[in-house]
Amino acid sequence: MTDLPACPGFAVIEASIGRVAERLRGAPVRDIVLLRLIKHLSTQFGAHLNRMVRPAGLNEVSFRTMMMLFANAETGMHASQLSEAAGETRANMTRICDELARKGLLRRRAGTSDRRRVVLEITRKGSNLIERLLPKMWSELDLGMRALSAKEKLDLERLLKKLAAAIDAKGQPA
Repeated sequence: MTDLPACPGFAVIEASIGRVAERLRGAPVRDIVLLRLIKHLSTQFGAHLNRMVRPAGLNEVSFRTMMMLFANAETGMHASQLSEAAGETRANMTRICDELARKGLLRRRAGTSDRRRVVLEITRKGSNLIERLLPKMWSELDLGMRALSAKEKLDLERLLKKLAAAIDAKGQPA
């Protein structure tokens, strides 16, 4: 086994996994540690993102929603597409979109091919907000990601995509 850097924020979780493995022999410790690290990092990045977007009146989910609308500014998106892309329930996505609409960051319009289907679009105010936030966020992201070399980033991306593809192919893990 290679020497791995200490990760104080993860130590309690890793120690707990070790204790479970002692009680239940045969536990796939390395796999559990990797999955818990992914979850830990996701939680940490999410909390950091929340702190960054809170002054703009957003949270992580509303920001991700705005990013999807910003990326699809030419066509807009249906609520079901947004819900799937953001990993949120349709009911929660409706609540998020209502809030963003009240703030003037998105608008609803009837679809062109089916007027019963509502298309959600980012407003100019919403685009301006994203354009102001992103450079600051990229700077913060760079500070955190400096721990990895360019090659390590490519390797990590390849491995995470490989894992994501395997999980997608088999369905969600228990």
